[in-house]
Amino acid sequence: MTLPAGVRLDKFLNDALSQRGEEISRSRLQRLIEEGGVSGIDAAKIKAAFKAKTPVEISVTLPGDKDIRLKPAAIDIPILYEDDYLAVVHKPAGMTVHPGAGTGDDTLVHALIANVGKLSPHAERPGIVHRLDRETEGLMVIAKTEKARAALSHAFAEREISKVYQALIWGKVSLPEEVSGFIWRDIHDRKKMRFAMQVPERVTRARDAELIVAEQKQFKYATRITISLITGRTHQIRATAAFFNAPVIGDTVYGNDDTRAKLYKIGREKRDLLAGCGMLLMAREIAFKHPFKRKTMEFALPVPARFTDAEKALS
Repeated sequence: MTLPAGVRLDKFLNDALSQRGEEISRSRLQRLIEEGGVSGIDAAKIKAAFKAKTPVEISVTLPGDKDIRLKPAAIDIPILYEDDYLAVVHKPAGMTVHPGAGTGDDTLVHALIANVGKLSPHAERPGIVHRLDRETEGLMVIAKTEKARAALSHAFAEREISKVYQALIWGKVSLPEEVSGFIWRDIHDRKKMRFAMQVPERVTRARDAELIVAEQKQFKYATRITISLITGRTHQIRATAAFFNAPVIGDTVYGNDDTRAKLYKIGREKRDLLAGCGMLLMAREIAFKHPFKRKTMEFALPVPARFTDAEKALS
């Protein structure tokens, strides 16, 4: 199809797909563009508001149609707390939070339908108030009613919910206690984010990103860090760790474990062990004021064995 000159990409796609009988929501269209579903436009320039100076040929790859009647999946999800308004669950590593391009019927949402049942209404993301990356495990708050979703969303936006993460990063390093800067989507790779203290001139859409490194423990080839998030930006911890040349161990997007293992002359047996540990980042603690009950909710997870196994291997 041909994108005319001077027409916004998202508007053109919406009209073109509608004419073909393909109805797609604004959020899904945005995600389609960001995740590389449109080809023919320079990756450094593509965005929803893109306008071509001259007509350009583009092609669109639509994700497989999802059955909006989400079905429950027989996947056990640890539930730490549940009442009529909300639930607190432990999302495992390797599980996508909600359906999207390229996902199957094994997301957290599918599991929640089976384990929690009642969720705040949404066609694709019932109950979801915030997200964790697929490979990040940890605590999540789930809304069971629309009022709970609105109240929790407001609390997140106002930074009234405390989130503490734990990670194991490459290198015997010492990070600043307070890290304040900016984060933006990589102009060359739309699946990655970039963090820096200052925004490059060519970047037009950057958001503030702040975190506190509350604790650090150094090992021979790695450092364990405990992080309190001030802002909750996409890939914030992962992109920040990469900025300090200390990527999260197991992060295949921002780091390269094989390169680091060779640099530190780590033996094959330990390298194989690390390969089985996955990405060593978890949302370990969460605390918030219950939106409808006069009490503060505080939850914490024990450190998984895969974290301690990796620490021993790198000590």
